[in-house]
Amino acid sequence: MNEAPDTTFATYFRILTRRWWLFILLPVITMVGVWLMNQSAEPEYTAYERLQIIPAETQRVELFARTPTLNTAQQLQSVHDDFYDVIRLPSVAWKTIDQLGLDMTAEEFIKRIDTQHFSEFITVSIRMPKPELAKDAVTVHTQNAIETFRQIRTTPAQVNLTFLEDQVAEHARQLEAVRARLQAFQLEHDVSQLPTDIAAAQDARRTLAMERDRLLAQAAQAEALAENYDHMAQRSLQQAQVLQEELLAAAPITTTEGVSETQVITPTAVITGTTATATQKELTTASLKALLARAAQQQSRAQEQQALAAGYRAAAADYDRILQERQQAIDQLVALQTEYQGLNDQLKQAQGMYDFLVDKANEARLKVTQGDSVGYLTVITPARTPTEPTPRHVMQSLLVGVLASLLLALLLAFVLEIIERYTASRD
Repeated sequence: MNEAPDTTFATYFRILTRRWWLFILLPVITMVGVWLMNQSAEPEYTAYERLQIIPAETQRVELFARTPTLNTAQQLQSVHDDFYDVIRLPSVAWKTIDQLGLDMTAEEFIKRIDTQHFSEFITVSIRMPKPELAKDAVTVHTQNAIETFRQIRTTPAQVNLTFLEDQVAEHARQLEAVRARLQAFQLEHDVSQLPTDIAAAQDARRTLAMERDRLLAQAAQAEALAENYDHMAQRSLQQAQVLQEELLAAAPITTTEGVSETQVITPTAVITGTTATATQKELTTASLKALLARAAQQQSRAQEQQALAAGYRAAAADYDRILQERQQAIDQLVALQTEYQGLNDQLKQAQGMYDFLVDKANEARLKVTQGDSVGYLTVITPARTPTEPTPRHVMQSLLVGVLASLLLALLLAFVLEIIERYTASRD
């Protein structure tokens, strides 16, 4: 039971020992080949350029929803990953090859590129046969890669900017059309801001109503004064009547026929008598004249107040007419509110959409400018001309070559054994 493994191992060992020369020949050939390749190969110079990653906001201009914002570490990693691909794009390589006039393909050029990322820095290196060429290659190619990277990154904002500019122009036309309809409505109905006009008309009507009420109050006051003056005149006439009756009772008058008659009182009558004393007669006559004069004055004032009251009421009637006209005008303005509000709402909506699109267009324009000029990557350590060729690492190449040749020798030993046994079995 235990002989099978030992027998199998011994068989394998005999196969390998029979072809021991493979384990010597192939490593020797490999070592010689690696050495000759290193000796015949031209020296290479490596130039380095160091970049710093500048975290920036996304270039997408969000119209409504907001995408989650990446943290700083995620932004740095995203820029590095994208730049790693961009700097190895064949189109960017061909651009550098054309600018420098290199005699190689894009694939050959890309194989000479190496990048290293640490924190917020990226180191770009390129190997070339000549020191100056290595410096020029890393400088030009890095700049081309940065420009291409910025173009790719700003493409979403540029596309959004084109779309937003078209929308701004379209909504500007719509806004102007709505504004023109509103202006035509205002000119047709002789209004500016309808709510303000209605409020102003109502204030003016209230002012007119207050003035009318003031005139009516003055008319009532004048009528009351006229009535008062009229009552005072009546009292004065009554007092004058009493005095005149006293004079008539005291001094009868003899007519031309000799018949005694009582004198009838009139406002201009003059009383004389033969039985009254001269002094009493004069005093009574003076009082009578004063009362009659006062009554005449009071009647005149009553008439003046009545005239004023009539004027006040006539003015109040004019105010009533004006108030009715103003109320009709207010009713007409109120009837326009629905149409005006609809046009005003359309104007506000069009203005709001226009302002929103203008803000978004400005945002997109700023993002495009930022991305094209200072965005994402900047050179902080320019390339220098290398002074020494790049180490070839011959020992590492020899070690790898020897290990590979030993594995190949092991495989060939078993392949040759199988071929030999197959040929013997057929014979």
